[in-house]
Amino acid sequence: MNDEKKSLYLYMTVGYIGLLLIGLAAIRYISVFHDPLGQGFTLFGFIFITVYLRFMEKKLGISKKEFIISKAILIVVFSILAFWLYF
Repeated sequence: MNDEKKSLYLYMTVGYIGLLLIGLAAIRYISVFHDPLGQGFTLFGFIFITVYLRFMEKKLGISKKEFIISKAILIVVFSILAFWLYF
């Protein structure tokens, strides 16, 4: 694997960790403060960040296989941590 691909994977991992932390913060916010307006803002903000990351992945040339694997890992980790954090 060349250095360019390693660098791409590093930044992709950092981006997904950031997305994971923002998602967990949103879950924590929803569980502590039962504010409907704040919940809407966090939900749409999370969706917009996800859409933007996908756009950037397409621009960087990340393959469909890499995208599916990274999303599957993110969903599994997020589900486990969100369940643990929320309950």
